[in-house]
Amino acid sequence: MDVKGIIYLIRHTKTVAEEGICYGRLDLTTAGCFDEQASIIRRKMEGVPVGKIYSSPLRRCKQLAHTIGKKVICDNRIAEMDFGDWEGQSWNEIFLREDGKRWFADYLNVRCPGGESFRDLCKRVKLFAEEIPLDTKSTVIVTHSGVIRSFLAAMDILPEEEIFTVDIAYGQIVKIENREFELI
Repeated sequence: MDVKGIIYLIRHTKTVAEEGICYGRLDLTTAGCFDEQASIIRRKMEGVPVGKIYSSPLRRCKQLAHTIGKKVICDNRIAEMDFGDWEGQSWNEIFLREDGKRWFADYLNVRCPGGESFRDLCKRVKLFAEEIPLDTKSTVIVTHSGVIRSFLAAMDILPEEEIFTVDIAYGQIVKIENREFELI
């Protein structure tokens, strides 16, 4: 897929979820450190000529997107992976179950019970990426770590098998330009 212009993928800030809890589509609120984390992100984006701003429809992304600009386009295709029946459960408990072991052995192809596989996520993210109208200004996408990883795979920047080698922290900005990415 050809990429024209510069894309900034921004992961939402820290949420109220406890450490080790599976959440994708759970519509969690941001943690108390939101203002501080959002301020850091805005400082890093100073001087960037922002064109369109896209956001996952989940609150943790929309809240951040609206601090970057007033006009935000929400798109369901950039919502986090749907973990189905596992939403809100402990990853440690999921890992010990048979369905969890199957998924961890082949997360690219195996769907979570009632949810998606990672390849399903990559397909919908690719459909979104192909429709982004890029111009002379930068495109900002506020989303989730799984979506950012899928974006890198969909744009043939990283193979699907290597996307988990990149650490995408809360508030992480990933700049994509000329088919290369940089963590900011």
